[in-house]
Formats: sequence, structure tokens, C-alpha cells
Amino acid sequence: MEEQQNIIENKPKRPQLLTIMCILTFIGSGMGFMGFLAVALQYESSMEALRVFYGDMPEANFMLQAPRDFFVISTILMMASVAGAILMWNLRKAGFHLYTSSQLIYLILPFIYFYGQTNPMLNIILTALFVYLYARNLQFMR
Repeated sequence: MEEQQNIIENKPKRPQLLTIMCILTFIGSGMGFMGFLAVALQYESSMEALRVFYGDMPEANFMLQAPRDFFVISTILMMASVAGAILMWNLRKAGFHLYTSSQLIYLILPFIYFYGQTNPMLNIILTALFVYLYARNLQFMR
């Protein structure tokens, strides 16, 4: 009993900020994963539905022209982000590198597919903020 108590006490504690960041990543990247996966699996019908809902919005026009592989790659990147957050939840530094890499590639992806027709400023700011806050917690990871 006493030995079990010592093992529990020696286990590193996850900082509250890291816990909050991981939960937000689980929500955001998890929803992104499910959304991109749904579009990738049912591409034709999803694109028809998007045309009905967003056909009048010029700022969404680029998304209506996206090929299926854009959604497949985005699905993989969101899955990698969630996997990175799971590793960071377990205090593993590898999770930070996986999360950061997938998010940086995700930021570049629209430039490759849409030739700069998008305005990713909000995504850039949020990604930079999350990477910075995760980096501040690297000292607690092994």
C-alpha cells in the first residue's frame, strides 16, 4: 500500500495550462478530423451540400473547388494533431513535435491548393499561440 502511494506521488503532474490546451486541441482538431473525414469519404454529395449552403459566398468559393485529396490530407493532419495532443497529455515531448509539424503543414496546405486565395490570418495567429503555449510546457514533458 505504501509502495503504491510512493509511485502515485512520484508521477509528474500535468500543469493546468497544458491540460486546458490539450482539451482545446482535442475539441478543435477532433472536430476538424471528423469534418474533413466526412467530406473525404462522401466527396461528391458533400460538395453539392457545400454549394447549396455557401454558393453565394465568394470567400468560400475556393473551398468549393477543393479536390478530394485536400480533404484527405487535412484529415491526416488533424489526426496527427490529436495524436500529438494525446502524447502531450501524457507528458511526452514527441507530442509537441508531432502537433507542431502537423499544424505547420496544415497552414501551408491552402497555399499549395488554392494559390493564396485564402486569408489564413486567424489560423496563423491561433497556431502560433497554441505552439507558443505548448512550448512553454516542454519543461514538464519527458
